[in-house]
Amino acid sequence: MIDSAVTNVNEVNESEVTHETVKFTAAEKIYAFFIAVIAFLWVEFQIFNPAGFITTAINLVIIISAIVFLKKNGCKLTLHNKVIAVVLCLFAFVFSITDNGFIKFLAGVFLFGAGAYFVYSAAEGKKEMERYLPVAMMKAIFEIPFTNFGAEVMAGKSAVGHSKAAGNIKHIIYGLIITVPVTFIVASLLMSADKGMEEMLNRIFSNTFSENSFETFLHFMVSIPCGLYLYGMIYGNSKRSSLDVIDSGVCEYRLGEARMIPNMILYTAVTPILILYVMFFISQANYFLSAFAGSLPEGYTYSEYARRGFFELCAVTVINLFIIVFISFLSKKSGKYKPAALKVYTLALCISTIILIVVAISKMVMYISEYGLTRLRFYTMWFMILCGFVFLLIIVKQFRYEMKFAAWFSGIFTVMLGILCFCSPDYVIAKYNIDMYKAGYLDELDADEIYDMSADAVLYGVQSGELDARKAYYVSVYHDDEFIEYLNIPALIIREELGEIELTENEKASYHRLKHFF
Repeated sequence: MIDSAVTNVNEVNESEVTHETVKFTAAEKIYAFFIAVIAFLWVEFQIFNPAGFITTAINLVIIISAIVFLKKNGCKLTLHNKVIAVVLCLFAFVFSITDNGFIKFLAGVFLFGAGAYFVYSAAEGKKEMERYLPVAMMKAIFEIPFTNFGAEVMAGKSAVGHSKAAGNIKHIIYGLIITVPVTFIVASLLMSADKGMEEMLNRIFSNTFSENSFETFLHFMVSIPCGLYLYGMIYGNSKRSSLDVIDSGVCEYRLGEARMIPNMILYTAVTPILILYVMFFISQANYFLSAFAGSLPEGYTYSEYARRGFFELCAVTVINLFIIVFISFLSKKSGKYKPAALKVYTLALCISTIILIVVAISKMVMYISEYGLTRLRFYTMWFMILCGFVFLLIIVKQFRYEMKFAAWFSGIFTVMLGILCFCSPDYVIAKYNIDMYKAGYLDELDADEIYDMSADAVLYGVQSGELDARKAYYVSVYHDDEFIEYLNIPALIIREELGEIELTENEKASYHRLKHFF
């Protein structure tokens, strides 16, 4: 026991020595300061003020700099990682081609997650996606960045810690701390003694401690942990040892340990649910088949018919996914040697869900043809189709165990997200509604809804001539001094087509409620 304690102490001391004697190269020191600057710009123009072309440029700089840093540290990009890098660069352009805030948010989340995995995979020289992708994602997003969270500070200290300039900076800071209270006292006395001095100092204080300066300071404070995280992620991955490689055998063993419930218990638990689904389909056959026929069941309105379909889809999808995951990961006999009965139960759950998805899509199409498109309806259709692909993958997985589900799902999700981001949903919605209105299929056109969406939607309204030019100009490109809000292609096209429009104060006031705040 004593020997064990001594060993632990020695290990701690060795780790402390290793931690204290980390050597940073000149490139790593420079990159630490670069990340501090780029993190502030990322926080400013990605989180608080998405700025179209500027946001795209910042994301591209982060991606390219990470590649250069990794290659500088001996990492070689495989074809797999080169494809991911190209996909990341493509998604960086989403901020330039759309004014839709939700789409930009989705693109930002994707860039964050996929970017973390890219750095992790590139550092290891992966030639294909891991079978146990969730484990890799946990390492890429949490373990490695937070394990190396202080690396940026250490690199900065290593660069300036013992220099003469660093010593002078510290002395200056100490001097400022000492003089602050004295300076305030002298300033207050001088302000009392002279009115001109009072006005001058008031102007200085109002400019220094204005709302904009406070926001800039807040953004700077937020950028500090973001920079520490980003540098920790890139630096930590570039220094990883082979011990960080995910062992498929270990993952399989741990999954095997989690499989503790006898299959018969799970079959018994799932059987009543499947019987209920069969009874439900039989009792509601006419109700569901009406969607395929494009007719409305008696006693229903279009809105009620479609809403019920949507909630049925969501509820059944979530329940069935939970059941499939539960029986697949906790059944005593599962995995590579999954028995036929378990496959049948999984297939039954998948097929019942796919039937509901197809019916719900048919009902939504019928509803859209009657009332037009909205963002919620568009996103719902996209989500339905994505769910359909997921359950199809699960079906294929039952017959081909060696199929890499994570890789296929990642590919399909990336393609689907790319379609959503690059098709400009607001433009598609506005085009559909305006064209249907012109063709006489819609009784009225909700112009205010188009104004409320984004410059993407307003663009088609301007091109079709259905929107008021002055109002369209205001909600799309006129944002007082917030010039960065129209640094995207749709808003610039509107600006080009309408030219410069001088708006009166009354027009600004009446249009203000329609201003796009994303």
